[in-house]
Amino acid sequence: MSVFDKTAKRAKNAKVFSLRLRVLALTLFIGLLLPLVVWAQEATPTPAPSGGPVIPLVHTVAEGENLTFIANTYGVTVEALLAVNNLSNADALSVGQQLLIPGGEGEAVVTAHTVQAGDTLAHIAALFNTTPDEIMATNRLLNRMAPLLIGQPLTVVSRTGSAQPQPVTGTPHVVGTGESLLTIAAQHNLSPAEIAAANGLAYPYYLFPGQRLRIPGTAVYHDLPGEWVQVQVRPTSLQQGSTVSIYVQNLLDGIPTGSLAGQPLRFFPYEQGYLALAGIDAFTEPGRYMLQLAGSGSRPWMPFQQEIPIFSSGFGIQQIPVPEEQSALLEPQVRQQEDEFLATIYNQTADSAAWEGLFQLPVTTTVVTAGYGDGRSYNGGPIEIYHTGVDFAGGVGTPILAPADGMVVFAAPLRLRGNVIIIDHGLGVMTAYFHLSEMFVAPGTAVSTGQMIGAGGSTGLSTGPHLHWDVRVNGVPVNPMQWVEVAFP
Repeated sequence: MSVFDKTAKRAKNAKVFSLRLRVLALTLFIGLLLPLVVWAQEATPTPAPSGGPVIPLVHTVAEGENLTFIANTYGVTVEALLAVNNLSNADALSVGQQLLIPGGEGEAVVTAHTVQAGDTLAHIAALFNTTPDEIMATNRLLNRMAPLLIGQPLTVVSRTGSAQPQPVTGTPHVVGTGESLLTIAAQHNLSPAEIAAANGLAYPYYLFPGQRLRIPGTAVYHDLPGEWVQVQVRPTSLQQGSTVSIYVQNLLDGIPTGSLAGQPLRFFPYEQGYLALAGIDAFTEPGRYMLQLAGSGSRPWMPFQQEIPIFSSGFGIQQIPVPEEQSALLEPQVRQQEDEFLATIYNQTADSAAWEGLFQLPVTTTVVTAGYGDGRSYNGGPIEIYHTGVDFAGGVGTPILAPADGMVVFAAPLRLRGNVIIIDHGLGVMTAYFHLSEMFVAPGTAVSTGQMIGAGGSTGLSTGPHLHWDVRVNGVPVNPMQWVEVAFP
């Protein structure tokens, strides 16, 4: 090797060595700087969890118990109980209230959870202090990403210290263009570390427009997409003839829209959001149906959808003999014309509820002669309609009572249904009374629960004195008996 080659090689090695020194120095500098940056963003870093979730010890308050008694029972101080449960001495305990016992450790409890609108495995796991994997294993679920059905029953091993879920708290915030964790934290008077911990964000914190964050707070938090604050469906178990209540809240301005089982949802302002009542008619085929929600104001709302099953009610068939003198009433055009006329009335409703709590039965003699939902055959003909209400036995003159507060919107004779009274209770809910012998109220009359509105009879297409009682939800005939058992809205 020539002297020139040796010199060139030494220069090359020196250059490589110098480069390595600079890389090492830069690495050391970043290593020293990074903890300072992390400390600045997160003053009290959350330590990584070790082991499984700790099961707290929970006490359910019984009749006659007070804080002193409970503290003595567990060998803790009243002050400690107040602190861990965020209570003050002025707060009164209630029977069934659950209190965390400081320093105690409880046991896992096997319980059941019914899937609510918007529920995910992660959210359910948070409610019960467990993991999505454990819920999947317990229920033999194969696909973590498969959507859950509203009303689906799940077995959960609760690690909240009781069979009851511990609600996740906070409020939603959807990241806007140009927002950072620092600016969002400033809006809510929190530190970036608090928001990062609540959402499982790892440093460095990368946010993107449209990302949903849970802002720590005291309100119950619902794990929903986009700007949805609440989507509540009640009841979660639906069958043919059911009424269902759907309550929604959204961060955006505007009016919600939606559909269920092929029916459009009609929303009314209610409390801090909007409420829709929907009816599932008796001819709805059992199966899974998609609840679809959207809305718009200054800009469109992100759509929400989730499946809900509708089960069979096991309706039968009623064979109705009609005498020759009434056979003309069986002509299809007679029913069609009367149905079309009544539809114009059922679709006009007050935008607020006139009633509270359960409906009452409209008669005091509660012998049911024909239930809701059975298919009807007249004189052995085809089954083309179902019984839209409940028939109660009673002679001519039986007092007919208003089941709830409302406004009379119709009181007149019709060919098929005889003398008819219809009461609007608001929010799309109306009750109707057919075959009356007398009507004691007129359109525009406000009625109250238990008020006598008419007398039973046998007018119209009727084979004997009785009351036919209809409940209509946005024009759809539903099972009236649900309304005396379940308080809507």
